[in-house]
Formats: sequence, C-alpha cells, structure tokens
Amino acid sequence: MERLIRRRRNEARKGFTLLETMIAMTILGGGLLAVAVMQLEAIQFGNRGRHQTQAANIAQRRVELLQGSTWTALATTPGWTAPLTVNHTVNDGNTRVDQTYAVSWRIEDLVAGLTRSIDVRVNWNEPKRPGREYAISAVRFNF
Repeated sequence: MERLIRRRRNEARKGFTLLETMIAMTILGGGLLAVAVMQLEAIQFGNRGRHQTQAANIAQRRVELLQGSTWTALATTPGWTAPLTVNHTVNDGNTRVDQTYAVSWRIEDLVAGLTRSIDVRVNWNEPKRPGREYAISAVRFNF
C-alpha cells in the first residue's frame, strides 16, 4: 500500500503545469524578440558603415584626381564648389541606385605659389539620419 501511494505521488510530480509552460514560453518569446531587434539594428549599422565607406572612397578619388592635376589647372576657388552628384548603384538582379552622394571641394592657397590646400566633402542622407557628411583634406605642393 505504501508503495502504491509513493508511486502515485511520483506520477503526480511528472511534467509541467500550464502556468510553468506559459512562463517558459513568455521568456522564450522575449528572448527571440530581443534577438530579432538586434538583427535589425545590425543590418542598419551595416548599411550606415557601407555608406560611410563609399563616401570615403568617393572623397579619396576626388582628392587624388585634384592632386594629379597640374598646378595651373588646380585653380583656387572662392568657397566650396557646387555639389556634384554621384550615384552608387547596386546590381542585385536589377541595377538600382543604392545611395546618392553630393561631392564638393575647395582649393585655397596656403603659401601663394608654393602650397594649396584641397578640401573635399561628401554629403548624403540616410533614413532617420539626414545630413551625413564625410570630409578629407590634403596639401598640394608646387614642384
């Protein structure tokens, strides 16, 4: 008899109650939701990083182009030039514009006839982050 009672008590303790199951599912759901939110944030930060890298490449190419110009062709400008639009395209089956950048530069004499500064800036807009900017500067010597 005592054996039968012990057995029934052990059988009654097996498994989970509905409340325990609901609490476990709530914790699991919250964890999965947090993982999903982190994944979305990672995608957004990846896009931001890609855009900034592309802006840096555009600025570097413009500086190299200006530094490669002859001294007389590298005329000083009173302030920033009008923005030049550069589209970065992506070919994922259909060619589409991923981001549009506005590039402008200014060239100023540091020491007349000897050195000129070259400043290039690239502007672009991102969702929820308008007015992004990347700038780079260089000095050109008259050899």
